[in-house]
Amino acid sequence: MSATPSPAIPRPVDYVCNMCGGNTVTRDAWAEWDSASQDWTLGAAYDYAYCHDCDEETNLVEVDLQTREPTGG
Repeated sequence: MSATPSPAIPRPVDYVCNMCGGNTVTRDAWAEWDSASQDWTLGAAYDYAYCHDCDEETNLVEVDLQTREPTGG
């Protein structure tokens, strides 16, 4: 009997500014109140991103947390 392969565990990632490489970045988002959990839950994340390191609007780049290489994601 062959063993079922376990699903691959995704590698941790970080998001960085495409201009300065800093990771102090934020995105515009919509949160909605969940009365059952008594907490805000993320409803949507929008395209607008801001880098607090270079103080500019930016595009985010997903990088591998360990290698810091872009993941293409």
